[in-house]
Amino acid sequence: MTTNAVLARRRIARGLRRYRQRAGLTIEELARALECSGAKISRMETGIAGVRLHDLPPLARAVGLDDTELAELTELTRRARAKEWWHEFTDLVPPDSATFCGLEDGADRVRIHTTSLVPGLLQTVDYARALLGTAHDATQPVRERRLTLRLRRQHVLDRDSPPAMTVLLDEAVLHREIGGPEVAAGQWRHVLHRIETSGVRVRVIPFTAPVHQAEGVTFTIFDFDHEDLTPVVYAEQPVQNLFVDDPESVDAYSAALDAAEQAAASAKESLAMISARAGGGR
Repeated sequence: MTTNAVLARRRIARGLRRYRQRAGLTIEELARALECSGAKISRMETGIAGVRLHDLPPLARAVGLDDTELAELTELTRRARAKEWWHEFTDLVPPDSATFCGLEDGADRVRIHTTSLVPGLLQTVDYARALLGTAHDATQPVRERRLTLRLRRQHVLDRDSPPAMTVLLDEAVLHREIGGPEVAAGQWRHVLHRIETSGVRVRVIPFTAPVHQAEGVTFTIFDFDHEDLTPVVYAEQPVQNLFVDDPESVDAYSAALDAAEQAAASAKESLAMISARAGGGR
């Protein structure tokens, strides 16, 4: 797992709550010890407000951090203020895109259900360019920078230890010829390449499959191995995309994903379907 600035802030927030609870303190009691408001402690524990380096020594005394824990929290606080590679693109995308990039960049597992398009992490240059070309409100330079951003995200799959990625896609995705037949065929050849080289798991949900809980919804679940990083769901909505991390809702999305996988064709059958769209057998 890569601890970038987004994940550092989430680890700090969860860690502060864990340390406070371990010390047996309420938010109000910790606030009195630090001579601040309970609202400030609450904002720190939810990640709304960041932690500053000068807050750490009194915090460590109040909750009883040992030297190792304080050193880790100090490093995370510094890391949380770092500028990541995606910051140069913040003028092109919605404000919450930095959170998305941070989650995607640092996840140990990425699980996706998609109903209409190949996920961005698997898109070829030509496929992505055809999609981005539909944005008539953007100039050509802006579209090219958006393309650069999309391709930069894919570097996560080229790491020595890439995240474990599972994609469940509706069969309709196979038949949408984004960019035309040649671009579409090249896209599916690229997916086959990622299956072979990056360990990506792709399962196709056939048109004949029974209705399942994830029907009609495109979403991604980011999973992490660290105790202070709980799963996060990114759900695509018509008006505003959502980040969901409360356990009950995450469990519901995870159950929907499991249901979709139950409805999907086998790995062997899915590979055959993709190969057919790529222009031939294997």
